[in-house]
Amino acid sequence: MKSEKLWVPSSKPTDYGFENGLQVAKIDSDLRQGKTIQLATQEDMRRLAEESYNSNHMNKTVEQLKDPRYIRVFSGLGRVGLEVAIFGNENANKIQAVLYGWGGNFRHPNAIREAAVLACENPNTAIMVMNMPGVGNSGMLPESVRKEIRKTGSYGSLGEYVGPVIDHVAKDFDEVSVGGHSLGGRVATSSVAHMESKVNELRLFDPVGSRKMGIVALGWNFIGKEGVELTRYGKESLSPSAKELGLEFLQREDPKVIEEVGKLSGESSVEFAPPKQGWRQQFLTDPFALSNDGLLEDLLKAAPNVRNNIIIFVPEGSHLTNMRDMARIVGIVNGEPKSTSAEVGLYGILNNHTHNVMNDPTVLAIMYGADTKDLALSA
Repeated sequence: MKSEKLWVPSSKPTDYGFENGLQVAKIDSDLRQGKTIQLATQEDMRRLAEESYNSNHMNKTVEQLKDPRYIRVFSGLGRVGLEVAIFGNENANKIQAVLYGWGGNFRHPNAIREAAVLACENPNTAIMVMNMPGVGNSGMLPESVRKEIRKTGSYGSLGEYVGPVIDHVAKDFDEVSVGGHSLGGRVATSSVAHMESKVNELRLFDPVGSRKMGIVALGWNFIGKEGVELTRYGKESLSPSAKELGLEFLQREDPKVIEEVGKLSGESSVEFAPPKQGWRQQFLTDPFALSNDGLLEDLLKAAPNVRNNIIIFVPEGSHLTNMRDMARIVGIVNGEPKSTSAEVGLYGILNNHTHNVMNDPTVLAIMYGADTKDLALSA
């Protein structure tokens, strides 16, 4: 794709109602912007929102989320149990791991709402979601691991647990792709670095941590600025709200079966115990880590394990990520010596959308479902 002009932040109002549909453009490492790519019109998005919430489809999605798997991972850092839900086409050849942003929980009504649209837009894919440490039944990370994450800004030590879990689930599928939004993008990146199987594609949506901004600035941008944006997106969303759909928080039950990965023959199993003080991971570890610029380090470690494409989307109006910083990172990963055989592509989500655009269910589904050919990347 030939770049036409230098990218500059849009001065237009944010298109919360998606009157222009969903548009992206390739951004080169020198900030040259390619032609606009129309991933969906507003009518496409409205149609998807209507089709996703029929009772049969919704009931199936809810039943799938009610039956998660609990997988305990053993490593030199200690043992941690993580719970995973798989929904959509469980008989597909491909599985897409979708890792949540901060506070994500697949039992939450908003997560159920998103799952229904993801499955509808991607009918030939099984979709895997995971509760991060301290959420739901997922156990807490050892204190030494949390300390290392806070200190370095790298999520590598969390990836040592999440990567093997994705490997364990993906062994029943021919192809695995990994992606995540915000914090989920950081966890997705670090997880790929610790997977034994080659990942076909790593797809990241505004992964926080491309620049050092300090904990106060991070809090203001996330809670203050993006908190307002989230409210505006909610009011203008083409999808009905979780309340309008009658969705409720799914009941948490102790796992009936405990699967184990990486257990040594001499290690003894322990009974399940629900996590205590999970808020420490969510409110103390993650914010401090995301205030550091650890993305480049994690991406350089992950890139060699990606077979085809690494795709990074940055909303041009994001209050948490700077397009210039991300273009610099992409330039380093794609530079010489090249750290990966995969092509790394950076795309701007146009019309002044912000970090919280991915909290609109139709956007989430379309962005994960966009074919690499539509994005003009080599397969």
